[in-house]
Amino acid sequence: MTFDIVTELRDTADALTNPTQVRNPRHGWDANRHKVVLPDHVVTLPGLIAQVAEIVWPNGASNDGSARGVPSTRPPGNPQASAVVIDIHIGVTKWHMRWGLVARDTIESSIRQLLAKAMSQDTDTQWDLLCELRSWRYRCEVVLKEATNDPQVQVPCPVEGCGERTLRVNIAKKTARCTTCRARWSETPDPERGIWSIVGLADHIRTYEAEARGAADEARRLVREDKRRVYRQPAA
Repeated sequence: MTFDIVTELRDTADALTNPTQVRNPRHGWDANRHKVVLPDHVVTLPGLIAQVAEIVWPNGASNDGSARGVPSTRPPGNPQASAVVIDIHIGVTKWHMRWGLVARDTIESSIRQLLAKAMSQDTDTQWDLLCELRSWRYRCEVVLKEATNDPQVQVPCPVEGCGERTLRVNIAKKTARCTTCRARWSETPDPERGIWSIVGLADHIRTYEAEARGAADEARRLVREDKRRVYRQPAA
């Protein structure tokens, strides 16, 4: 199956903005203790952004400023959720300024506006927007505990001009990313889009760790020699 960037843009934007239905199968028992299949229990959940906003303002206003009728029991003040919502608003504003668009009433509607505008842009621009939408989706899923944060590797990023220790590796998916320069690594590299070979990154990590261990061993050896030299000195 070939990768379709337009389909991926739509799917990612839909996850962020559109309500989704979750179906949970149910069953019961009849008078003869036979298993009976019952209609699925269907729950409609708002988009990911709205779910995260509910954590930030559990008793407060929605995007349109209206008060919610039923207060939530969750305590307000989740800093991670607040940071995600603020960053998404800032990111959407930057895209509107880049394309000369006027923001709409809600953040969801503004993202759909960006999606419509992206349909007439070149592939590189579409890819830039997709990377940002994916980042927002992933951060929302982490806040909602639908995804776990990829572990951070304490190795400098190999991208020239970066070098920050902000590499995150997903071993299950065999992917990695740098949260500073936004470079990515996977089994199917595409350097023109900033996607590099995960094999090359693994070699870089192994080489760096081996050199770091060697440097640490040498430093410990020098310290031991200094201590022995001090202990061998005659008392004054």
